[in-house]
Amino acid sequence: MSNTSEDKDAMSAEQENAGFELAASPSHLLHRAQQSAVNLSASALSEQGLTLRQFAVLAALAKEEGQSQASLVDKTGIDRSTLADMVGRMERAGYIKRVESKEDRRAKAVSLMAKGRKAYEAALPGVEAADKEVLSLIRANRRVGFLASLASIGGPEEAEPVIEEKVEETADEDTKAKDKPKKSKAKADKTDKNAKASKSKSDKKKKKKKKKK
Repeated sequence: MSNTSEDKDAMSAEQENAGFELAASPSHLLHRAQQSAVNLSASALSEQGLTLRQFAVLAALAKEEGQSQASLVDKTGIDRSTLADMVGRMERAGYIKRVESKEDRRAKAVSLMAKGRKAYEAALPGVEAADKEVLSLIRANRRVGFLASLASIGGPEEAEPVIEEKVEETADEDTKAKDKPKKSKAKADKTDKNAKASKSKSDKKKKKKKKKK
């Protein structure tokens, strides 16, 4: 019994001495993952003068025009005061416009301007490519669970069907990418076989000529 108690004390002391491990901290790892994801899409966004948060606002409006700022808070996850400042700056830059809501005069309906839609459509391929690169780092059979976990931490409640579609698209592209080298290899093998067959025929002809001589 004393040995068991001593072992427990030793384990407890060891855990205390180990201290805080960054490598096992969810908040730290999520922060680093977020930095990596932002870096992947940074060039596509900077070319349009956008941040990832501004892109999120444009993406939400591209899907549904005339949203209230409260709705944008729910869709993007940006806090109310930050979003209010962002919307003001984006309106002054000509990306979006605010008009009085027909449903609620106290609220403003936010919509895309031509400049905002153009910037969104120009940045979209780069952001999608960054998303696909992030997902490619995750095993195919774990991607739905990975995105579902992220959504449960900070995503919208209705994200599940969209998550499955996104994963299926990435999986299809992975399959196509894997098939390409196989096709190239098969073509190379066929070329090698043809080359060997031609060489064999040439050697046979040379032998026949020597025999005749």
